[in-house]
Amino acid sequence: MPTITRTIAESAGFVPQVWAARALDFLRENIVLTRLVARDSDYEPGWVGKTLNIPYPGTFTAQDKAADTVATVQTPTGGATVSVTLSKHKVVDFLVEDFAAAQANSNLLDRYVRPAAIALATAVENDLFALYPSLTGGTVGTSGTDLTAATVRSARKLLNDNKAPLDNRALVVSDKDEVALLGDPALQSYFAFSRREALAEGSIGRLYGFDVYVSQLVPVVTGTPNSTKNLAFHRDALILATRPFRDPPPGSGVQASTMLDPETGLSLRVLYQYDIGNRGVRVGLDILYGVAVLRPTLGVVVQS
Repeated sequence: MPTITRTIAESAGFVPQVWAARALDFLRENIVLTRLVARDSDYEPGWVGKTLNIPYPGTFTAQDKAADTVATVQTPTGGATVSVTLSKHKVVDFLVEDFAAAQANSNLLDRYVRPAAIALATAVENDLFALYPSLTGGTVGTSGTDLTAATVRSARKLLNDNKAPLDNRALVVSDKDEVALLGDPALQSYFAFSRREALAEGSIGRLYGFDVYVSQLVPVVTGTPNSTKNLAFHRDALILATRPFRDPPPGSGVQASTMLDPETGLSLRVLYQYDIGNRGVRVGLDILYGVAVLRPTLGVVVQS
């Protein structure tokens, strides 16, 4: 982030782009599942309750071409549209008494923006994880039993059987199951000789065709025993749709600035207004999005 001196900050007034850019930095650092699913974003503003009809492609069949015959024009099979409602409007508001000092001091700015961005990132991640009951690709593993290499292979087999593409596959596991995989005797030689960074850095990387990620937000259903719902899926199993907000009405006294992050597809708005009662600037960060299952057979629940 560029350095902004206090003199510049004071003369320029509140610079929402600075706050939005820094918030997007923290959003990227605190999302896992959001990066791995299909996304639909646009610069056209949306509103809470707007429904998007998002198409996804079907499949073609390669046909033999005989001499002196006309090729058959095909319509892809299995294609459809999925309706995604922009039903999620998440907000974090806070008061900044000296915004010039915050803009001029990156450490002070981060104290405001970091927890706000983490709260928004957590909301998006939780909403995506909450879709797991609608995945129909199958279930592997045993509740209360740590994840093993054999279970990961079983998840791969289910995705193969469901004709999931071999690219863009991911496995998102809980922190306890990441540790279990790192200590799995069946994988010790692999980690020791082929992926030494797994032992040195605690990063599994690729395993059985999956890019493996760890998330502290993997759902755990309380029971006897507790059931952890890790996810093995292709990108097209889930979709996140985002849209920017409309601008506040002119003369409302509220100013706004919106940034669309091309890396994550998230559109973040910063609102600001002077609050005479509290003698400071009220800052609000918010995002508008919807989540849905796109192709349910391309997702497998990996229990542990």
